[in-house]
Amino acid sequence: MSTIVLFGLPGTGKSYVGKIFKKYFHYYFYDGDEDLTPEMKAAIKTKTVFTDQMRNVYFKILISKIQGLSKKHKKLVVAQTFIKEKYRRQLIKVVPEAKFILIETKKQIREKRLVDRIDYPLDLQYARMMERNFEKPKIDIQIIMNNKDGENIIKEHIQQFVFPVFS
Repeated sequence: MSTIVLFGLPGTGKSYVGKIFKKYFHYYFYDGDEDLTPEMKAAIKTKTVFTDQMRNVYFKILISKIQGLSKKHKKLVVAQTFIKEKYRRQLIKVVPEAKFILIETKKQIREKRLVDRIDYPLDLQYARMMERNFEKPKIDIQIIMNNKDGENIIKEHIQQFVFPVFS
């Protein structure tokens, strides 16, 4: 079984990388934003920072979903911000095979991606609030830099750096 969690700030390309895992490496892709609670969606609309209570409710749902999907699919890749270390550790407790990959992008590129998005609930101001709240990972991680457009570059990163470490 292989469970990979792509995490990082908004605009880094977590979902984009997840879709490459699906397309070329036959992973089941799950976007964790699908389970955002109505309260969280309202907070995004009003540009209100998530409370710990909101995160606790959401991550209970999300971690349970990942646990179920990891049993159903031999190869699972999940995209979610995982802004706080505590929730990364909670997932590892129940899905010990989970491997975290931090998706990073230069700030200028990330912010341009956010500005260019259509029909996306996060604006640049809210994303900057999230950046201030993002906790540097202390768990073991791999990093994929997503500064250039193109599937082939990300595919090569996955082949060269991800699979040798996780095999």
